[in-house]
Amino acid sequence: MALFDNPFFRSKDNNAENEYTEGVLCIQKNDFYGANSHLKSAARGGHVSALYNLSLINGGGYISPYDVDFSIDCLRKAARGGHPKSQEFSPWIDKAEDTSFGTVALAMFAAKFAAGNVLSHILVMVGCKLYAALCAKYGVEDEVIAYELDAANHSDYQFIHNFIRRTGVSKSIYSGGLNRLEKGAAADQITDGLNQLHVGLKQSGHDDKISLMTRCTIVGYVISKSKYAKSASPLLGVDNVVVK
Repeated sequence: MALFDNPFFRSKDNNAENEYTEGVLCIQKNDFYGANSHLKSAARGGHVSALYNLSLINGGGYISPYDVDFSIDCLRKAARGGHPKSQEFSPWIDKAEDTSFGTVALAMFAAKFAAGNVLSHILVMVGCKLYAALCAKYGVEDEVIAYELDAANHSDYQFIHNFIRRTGVSKSIYSGGLNRLEKGAAADQITDGLNQLHVGLKQSGHDDKISLMTRCTIVGYVISKSKYAKSASPLLGVDNVVVK
C-alpha cells in the first residue's frame, strides 16, 4: 500500500509507537476502520506519520462517514511536525482557502493524477476548500447547490440519487437549478470549474464512480458549510457506494 507512510517518524512514547504499528498492520489487511482507531491513538501520542495516514484515510473515502475537515487538520499537524509530504501539500490547502489555487490548476492536477479505486485525499481536501471558499466569496452557495443537485438528479446512477437524498435539500429548492445560472456569472464559472475537474479525472483514467464521487464530495462539503448543513447527513466513503 504505497500511498500510506512507512514509519519515517517514531514516537518516544512506546504506546503511541505500538498503536502506529497496529494501525499499519490493519492497513496491510485493508482494515481501514481498525487502522483509523489505532492511528488516532498514535496521533494523540504525537506520532507524525500517524497524522499523515489519518489524513489519507479520512480524506480519501476509505471509511464512512469521513470527515474532510479532520483530514485537513491532521495534514496540517503532520506538516508542523516535519512530515515532508504534508509540508508539500499543506500550502495547497492554504491557497485553496484564499482561492489563489484556482479551478484550472485543480483540474490540471486531476488530469495528471494516477487513477485508482479510491479518492485522492489531496484532491478532495483542496477541492472542498477551494469550492467552498469560492461559493462563500461570491455569495453563490444557493445557486451552485441548486445547479449541481438538479444536474445530479438527471443521473442514471442510483448512488448519485442516494447522495442527493442524504444532502437533505428538498427537490423544491433545486428544481430548475439548471436554468438559474447567468452565463459568465460567478456561479456559472464555479460549476464550469467542476465540469473541468470531472473531465480532468476522466482524462487521467478515473472511472465514473471515482470521478462522480469526487464531485459529490465537493458539493456535499459546500452544502455542509451552507444554510442546509443541519439537514445534511455525513459523507460516505467508497466502501458504502454501490454503483448501479
